[in-house]
Amino acid sequence: MSTSAPASQAHDRLQFLLSADNTAWNGIDYVEVVGTAQTQLYVHFLTTVAVAPSAGAAPPTVTITGGETITSVAVVPGSLSWSADSDGRPLLGLAAASAGDFSTYTLTIAGSPALDPFFDAVSFSFKANCPTDHDPGATTPAPSAPSGEAVAIDYLAKDFAGFTQALSDFSALRYPSWVERSGADVGVMLIEALSAIADELSYYQDRVAAEASITTATQRVSLVRHARLVDYEPAAASAATTILQLDVGSATPVPAGLVCSAPGADGVAIPFEIGEGLTGAAAATYPVNPLWNASTGTAFTLVPYWWDDSLQILSAGSATLWLVGTGHQLGAGQQLLIDTAGATSADPPIRELVTIASAPLETEDPVFSTPVTRLTLSAPTALAQDLSLTHLAGNLVPAVQGQRAVETFVIPQPSTSPTPAPAAGLPAPAPAVVRAGANWTPENPSSVYLNTLGAPQISWLPVAAADADTSASVTLAPQIMLGAALPDGGSETWQWQRWLLDSAPQDAVFTLTPERYSPVGAADGVTWFDYDGEGTTIRFGDGTFGRLPEPGTVFTVTYLAGGGAVGNVPADTIVTLRSAPGGGAGPAAQINACTNPFPATGGADEETARQVVDRAPQAFRANPLRVVQPRDYVAAAQSEDWVQQAGSSFRWTGSWLTVLTAANPVGAEVPTAAQVEALSDLLNRRRLAGYESYVLTPQYVSVDLVITVAAAVSDFAADVAATVLAQLSPGTLPGGATGFFDHSRWSFGQALEPSALLAAAQGAPGVVGVVGVQYRHRGSQPRWTALSGPVAVAPDRILRVDNDPSRPEAGSLRVIVQGGK
Repeated sequence: MSTSAPASQAHDRLQFLLSADNTAWNGIDYVEVVGTAQTQLYVHFLTTVAVAPSAGAAPPTVTITGGETITSVAVVPGSLSWSADSDGRPLLGLAAASAGDFSTYTLTIAGSPALDPFFDAVSFSFKANCPTDHDPGATTPAPSAPSGEAVAIDYLAKDFAGFTQALSDFSALRYPSWVERSGADVGVMLIEALSAIADELSYYQDRVAAEASITTATQRVSLVRHARLVDYEPAAASAATTILQLDVGSATPVPAGLVCSAPGADGVAIPFEIGEGLTGAAAATYPVNPLWNASTGTAFTLVPYWWDDSLQILSAGSATLWLVGTGHQLGAGQQLLIDTAGATSADPPIRELVTIASAPLETEDPVFSTPVTRLTLSAPTALAQDLSLTHLAGNLVPAVQGQRAVETFVIPQPSTSPTPAPAAGLPAPAPAVVRAGANWTPENPSSVYLNTLGAPQISWLPVAAADADTSASVTLAPQIMLGAALPDGGSETWQWQRWLLDSAPQDAVFTLTPERYSPVGAADGVTWFDYDGEGTTIRFGDGTFGRLPEPGTVFTVTYLAGGGAVGNVPADTIVTLRSAPGGGAGPAAQINACTNPFPATGGADEETARQVVDRAPQAFRANPLRVVQPRDYVAAAQSEDWVQQAGSSFRWTGSWLTVLTAANPVGAEVPTAAQVEALSDLLNRRRLAGYESYVLTPQYVSVDLVITVAAAVSDFAADVAATVLAQLSPGTLPGGATGFFDHSRWSFGQALEPSALLAAAQGAPGVVGVVGVQYRHRGSQPRWTALSGPVAVAPDRILRVDNDPSRPEAGSLRVIVQGGK
């Protein structure tokens, strides 16, 4: 028996009528009621196939049936008129004898050979356009909840078991007749499925909430971002550095990038690359010479010479060193290693680096006719050396812990574009990870491009600290270089930046984030990536903070993989030659051996999560980069090296508070314009919004003093007067102390206390006591007044008694001595 469907059921009937295969059939689409009388009707059809009868044929019959109150509506004879709509489909106009009621009617057309019998009738309403009391904007009232007791919600349910129990309790209360609890029941299955989803969502909720606080965050990328909010930069893994001493077979310069290694505690080799890191030193070479080797295999190459047995010990602080022989080809600025063996095999060697200051002098010991070479050192030696146990060596080159790695990736572009060709010697570039950018919308999509490096950790090296207000604690920079091959054939170099917020839209910069993205699956030729914990990822800008890379750009990233405390290897352990620069097949041909005379230092692991949590808030409290109260402005101003004292005051200008800060420079009375500008920038960066900050030059209060003292009968009056003047005048005393009126001892608003002045005067040798003190404010007080109490000074002014005969306006000091000789 056949199970195939008839031809009429093989496809949708309406779909067939509307398809291009239909050229003979039509059907009614809908009925349009026109006018307020509701008697003029227009019948619309589905296709362009003609429905009107041909000339001489009988017209089709149109009937309108149905209705509840008016059960039949007649069509006015002779009212049928045929036309076409804007798309060329037939349009039949007709007039009804009367309008129908609010019920549904059926219009039927019979007698047309082109009309599909399935679509020869259509339902419609005469009242489709009638106004109604129903408000279409009104909200449909929600169905009332089933009657019964309120369900108690357990807000502590956070796992699968808790959610399952909560849903079971709810179902028992709402649907008491459902008592089935078998695991095979569809209701129980639904409860468990919902509980599993809720359990997963609850986990995500807790994890997201935990990452929102520095005390509960577990992911390093979250900790770094939280720490930066309080101007603390967690330290990355710094690389150890050391000096290598090479033994070579020729004078061919050694290129940077040669890899040597030391054995690790776990048996894994620890690589070191010759050079000072990638940044700025990728193409450096270092001169070497077989004459500077430590030894020839049987004897030392550079042997010290001493002229007499009394000079056999090279004492610390020596600036001259002699070598046996001439023709060593040494030059100014060259470093040498002084290596002295221990007195016994159990004693460590004594080693020191020295630098030749000028061209060596080659001469001869005339007594023994021994050729010798004199080396003048740029700095005296720091250690004593027994020259009988000493030899020297050159061929010293710097080395950084880590091994160079090269990777490529490409910014994705439309699938219709050709795939970029890989760089020479490198595999085809993998596409960068694409994530939705900030404020992404379907109408205005934005992307962020990421690329995770293959190595879990890269080497960082110290750099000069920048302004603490914009890059707090930034003292390390990664050893990474990023080159770009543009789609138009050009090339450019992209620079690393600590954070992209400091970048302009056109800056070719990138940053590194401590996160990893790993592939989780592939579909339709596209690999999907997801966050996978800690790693090192290159992050580009979004077009607002940093440039957005152009699709099709191929990036080549070169970096040193390594870093950490594991690189702090002992001396004489880096002895294995591994590879040539760029990962070549073997080491440089002219190198016979290598070693590190000194331990590698500077390697440190990245700050742990616990250290970041502990240190970031403490650093924020210890070094607040904000100024609120006057003392904050003073402390911020005195953080500048050139500021000796500072004073600050608030004034209300009628609309807001204005902060006036004055600074007294070291070694001068008035700061320079550059110093004022620098201090203004500092305070404006740290002030509160709504405050104005101005830096003023300090104002001084000049005071004239007449001090009458009684001298001992054994001292000359002139000597006592000179001693008192020296004790009180600005300057440094013979013992290293400063005079009473020295500028370093007086700050803004500091009053002159009589007791302090009398103690300073009476402390001068030969003074028995102070008889009296008179003073006057120069420029504001014409008469002399006895000093009986503190001399007040305004908060924005500094007391000044310079006692400079050439500048009497800066205050004067006169001593009258009674008694003495």
